[in-house]
Amino acid sequence: MKIGKKTLSKAGVLLIAAFFVISSSAVIADTAEKTTLSVIENTFIGSSPQGERGEEEISYYIGDLTSAVGISGGSGPPFYWKSAIRLTQDELAAYAGWDLIAVVVAHSGDEEPEHWGEIIIYGEGTSTEPGTQITNESYYFDEPAGWERVDLTTPVPIEDHDEIWVACSWESWEPDHCAYIDAGPAVDEKGDWIYLNNIWQELQPSIDSNWGMGAIVEGEGKAELAILNVKGPIGVKAEVKNIGDADANNLEYTMNVTGGILGLIDKTIDGTKTLLGSGTAESISSGLIFGFGKIVIEITANAANANEITETKEGLVLGILVIGIK
Repeated sequence: MKIGKKTLSKAGVLLIAAFFVISSSAVIADTAEKTTLSVIENTFIGSSPQGERGEEEISYYIGDLTSAVGISGGSGPPFYWKSAIRLTQDELAAYAGWDLIAVVVAHSGDEEPEHWGEIIIYGEGTSTEPGTQITNESYYFDEPAGWERVDLTTPVPIEDHDEIWVACSWESWEPDHCAYIDAGPAVDEKGDWIYLNNIWQELQPSIDSNWGMGAIVEGEGKAELAILNVKGPIGVKAEVKNIGDADANNLEYTMNVTGGILGLIDKTIDGTKTLLGSGTAESISSGLIFGFGKIVIEITANAANANEITETKEGLVLGILVIGIK
């Protein structure tokens, strides 16, 4: 079959038109998938609503919440996105035997007072995204601004998880700056996660802040350590006492004594104790120290369910005597 120039010309026009249609569709689809963040100054002052006996909040925000975040562009409204904090063993280890029972989120409702949302608790994934979902809880917020506490129907045992991601899934309308942040700086890889445009990422570096949200945990009480009675005169002695309501698990302590003339005094004592009961103390002793001159005494103690503490003292060594510790 013979194909004339006129036929070829028509075919070329159709191909060019088809190319532009396909190209335009691709650009529109790409644009529709992308949403962007915006921030407005909107200071909110007020403590989050935990405060019950036996409850504590794990969070990263510091001081007042100074701004609110919203999203725009893309295919919305409504817009669906998530803010989240990542809790690692650095934060969770002290709460062995406790349960995650609720989440608190600071809402800005100045532009749109009604918000529908969902709290989602994820397990350990990687350092850049959460693992599988553990539980979730839907909620509705209709106040101008404030904290929303969302209690979990199914509490999450802390000791069952090496990491926990606490996320708030937002349904918001443009323009709607609904999620509060602090003045920063952000706690790297922990305080500023966002799920937007189908990926997990941090607000940094464009927004150097932490989300106004926290995990409420409940237990019988944490252990609380104190370093007491640091004294001489033969060597250095001290006590690590558990002044909290709960027993301290896996106590570890270290005493360093350094200094003297020419820095010749350098002694370190380490110790452990599986269980230090509430109200009881563990004695520490450096043993005999010989030398002359000023010394620095540094004692550190921690437990699996207690925060680390450090006490630093100075003293004077005269032969085998340690005096003037203060």
